[in-house]
Formats: sequence, C-alpha cells, structure tokens
Amino acid sequence: MTDISLIITNYNREKYISRAISSCLNQLVNGIKVETLVVDDASTDSSINIIQAFLENIKLIKHASNQGVSASSNSGIKKSKGDYIMRVDSDDFLSSYACQVMYMILKNNPDYGFVYCDHIRVNEIGNRESLVRLDTSEKLYQHGAGILFSREALYSVNLYDTSIRNAEDYDLLIRLKKAKIKGFYLPVPLYRYYIHGANMTLNNDRTQSVLNIRKKHKIK
Repeated sequence: MTDISLIITNYNREKYISRAISSCLNQLVNGIKVETLVVDDASTDSSINIIQAFLENIKLIKHASNQGVSASSNSGIKKSKGDYIMRVDSDDFLSSYACQVMYMILKNNPDYGFVYCDHIRVNEIGNRESLVRLDTSEKLYQHGAGILFSREALYSVNLYDTSIRNAEDYDLLIRLKKAKIKGFYLPVPLYRYYIHGANMTLNNDRTQSVLNIRKKHKIK
C-alpha cells in the first residue's frame, strides 16, 4: 500500500531536476509510504541522463513526444498508487516535512479533498528570498504545485484538462471548487518555489491562458 505519490513533471530542466527529485526522496516520514514518479515530457536536454541516476528509487515515465504539463501530470497520476497525490514542478522542491504534515491533515480531516501550504520563494541555489502566503483563492490559483490531493478528489473532476497547456492548475482548482470539494489552508511554508526567466508562470502564454480559463468558467 502506498500512501502518497509525488509526481514530478519535467521538460528541459536539467539544471534543477536533481534537486526536485532529491527533495521528494528525502521526505522525513513516520509510518507513511511515499513513492516518487518522474514524467519526462520528451526533454531535449540532458535531463533524462540525470533522472536515470535515480532509477533505483523512482518510477520513470517517458513521453515519446512533448504533450504538455497537463498530459504529463495525468500520466503520472494514472501510473501512481498513492491514496494522496502531489505534483512537484521540476524546478521547485519540498521541505523535508511536507509529506508527513500534509498527509496527517487530510487523513484526519476526510471532509477535505486537498491541502495547500505557503511557499518560500528561493533563488537558483535554493536560498530563501521571500515568503509567499497563499491566503486567498486567487493566490492559490496562481501557485498550483505543491498541493496534496486525495486521489478521489482528482478523479471526481477527471484529472487535468489536457487541452490546456498552461495554467492547468488554475483550471483544476476552479473545477474542484465548482464540485464543492474543500481545500484546507495550512499557513506553513513547506513548498520551495523558484522563479526564473523561463518560468511558465511568468510567460505571456499563462496570462492569456488564465483569461481563457476565466472565460470558460464564466468568471469576471
């Protein structure tokens, strides 16, 4: 039996993927079984060589062609075995206590379908720059990684929408809200978020995608 599945979606993040994987493998847990899956979305850099160094401790899923983060996330979810699932971006990483704390919240509060926490924004070498509070719905929608979902909650809304290649987390969280699936806010920074020039969240594409998603869901 697996309690938590950590899913790292990767595309051309050779500089950061090792850090992300290591943070998942180094979770400090007591009586909890955690698995780590890495979905490589047809990277063209040396990512796959780095990932293969961890093969004894992870499950690797390789896409033959680039399908986007939604499809990569769904590939990982469908191959995972955990009762609870978290997606970790390949350029981010977790606090060692993330799984234990977030798991205990959901396990003991079955009325909630997911739990989310504050983020620490870090620089390239992982040093803290600032604290990001996810204390409003809009802030949560802009930071969709590092959320621990129950498997049941994700399947109740049919996982990620693979027609969306950017801001897929925004869409997923809106659909969960519409389905009246509650999220538990934990005001503790257990997720490490790295902002750099290549972040998808900084792209104009995400801004446009968010506008399209808001229109889709009739949000003004």
